[in-house]
Amino acid sequence: MTSYEGLCEILARDYQLAPAQLTPETPLKSLEIDSLGVIELIFGIEEKFNVTANDSDTDSAKDFHTLADVARYIDRLIEQRDAPAPPLAASSISEFDASSQ
Repeated sequence: MTSYEGLCEILARDYQLAPAQLTPETPLKSLEIDSLGVIELIFGIEEKFNVTANDSDTDSAKDFHTLADVARYIDRLIEQRDAPAPPLAASSISEFDASSQ
């Protein structure tokens, strides 16, 4: 399932929108999703895709104009979720070693 397909499932389920009316170019305004609705949509995205949005993500929600914009946002969250953890700094490792003795 693509992020766009998952987004369409959320919109159909939570906003009772017909999937036939949804295209990547569909403007959010035409779906009558206001700024509060976008925040609610982000919660649905977090749940569906097992991702976590942060405050800067919710601030960037104002840049969502089309469903394709939201799908790209989901892709970015998935990339962040799946990215390997950065290696521990050498000072952190030595502090851990010292505290474990």
